[in-house]
Amino acid sequence: MHIGKLTAKYIIPIGIFFFIAVFIIGIKFFVIKVGVDQVGVRTRIWGVTRGIVHKDYGPGWHRAISGIDQWDLYDSTVQTIELAKEPSHMGHDERKEAALRTADDYDVSVDMVVKYQIKKDEAWKLRQDVGVGERYKIIVENETRDIARSVFGRMVERDLYNPEEKRKRAAECKIELTARLVLRHVDVIDVLILEMRFDPQLERKIKNIKLAELDNVLNKSKALAAEQRGITQTIDADTEAIAQKITGDKERALTVLDAETSKRITELLAEADKYLVQKKAEGDLYKQQRKADGTLLIKYSQAEGERLRREALAGLGGDIIVAMEAARNINLADVSISSLDLNLLDIDDMATRLGVSDTKGKLRVDSKTFKQIQEMLNQPKGTDTTKPK
Repeated sequence: MHIGKLTAKYIIPIGIFFFIAVFIIGIKFFVIKVGVDQVGVRTRIWGVTRGIVHKDYGPGWHRAISGIDQWDLYDSTVQTIELAKEPSHMGHDERKEAALRTADDYDVSVDMVVKYQIKKDEAWKLRQDVGVGERYKIIVENETRDIARSVFGRMVERDLYNPEEKRKRAAECKIELTARLVLRHVDVIDVLILEMRFDPQLERKIKNIKLAELDNVLNKSKALAAEQRGITQTIDADTEAIAQKITGDKERALTVLDAETSKRITELLAEADKYLVQKKAEGDLYKQQRKADGTLLIKYSQAEGERLRREALAGLGGDIIVAMEAARNINLADVSISSLDLNLLDIDDMATRLGVSDTKGKLRVDSKTFKQIQEMLNQPKGTDTTKPK
């Protein structure tokens, strides 16, 4: 039992060690890792089918058995070739720029940068056509120098200091370089011109030409500025004249509008006064007419009352009125009357005694008529006792 415990105690560490050893050996001799910025190309060097596998292998772990598989790893990112002066460990600049000769026989060196990338899914073709390692980089650099000499060599003196011409040549260089490297399974991303350097004699000449051109541009600019100042002054004068005209037109329009408004107000006030006078006259006329009608009616009523009074006085009514006046003037306090001889309650007899008689010798007046006659006598003289019908 003691031996079994010792065996179990050592078996587990030995197993872990054996597993780690197998894993390390497997990584060393049976697998390979392709990085995230790489692409792998596998070549079978032993077996039934030999040669390059027509496939690009992306990032990750892949089979790599020693003696059977051979792997080549390439950079899958955008790469850069810079043709420019570089400092070296010897203490002086190492010339790597593109040297060329222009069409008018001047020596020029061009600092340029080329951005390129291996075409996607064609790394195995690059391995097959170009070979192993970084031989494709040498090809890209040589092609770039050759095309730079061809394209920039067609430039002349006046093109060397023209930025637009430089950009045009860089674009042309990119087109030709792309056409050449497409057969090498490389994509050209861009071609940039950093600097162009000339020999001192040409540089002085270009500088003098450039200064002369700048002077010419300056003189043209001054002339154009003077011309523009004249145009500006003309515009200012025209603008001032237009502004004054607008101001005058505005004032005239305001004056005309004010006059028209005042005229319209006067007309409206005159019409209102006319309407007021007319309505007042019509009211006064109506008042006078109604007043005249009332006066006429009163006069007519008075005349009619007077006529009726006269008619009443001319007949039996006159006798009755006289009798009533006589009766009113009697002072009964001073008169002694025998009730045997005179009956004061007999109206007919009293009226006859006071002078009222008819053809038969008797009064024929009822109590209602007598009452009306009495009321007429009681009213002040000159008062109308009749009402218009």
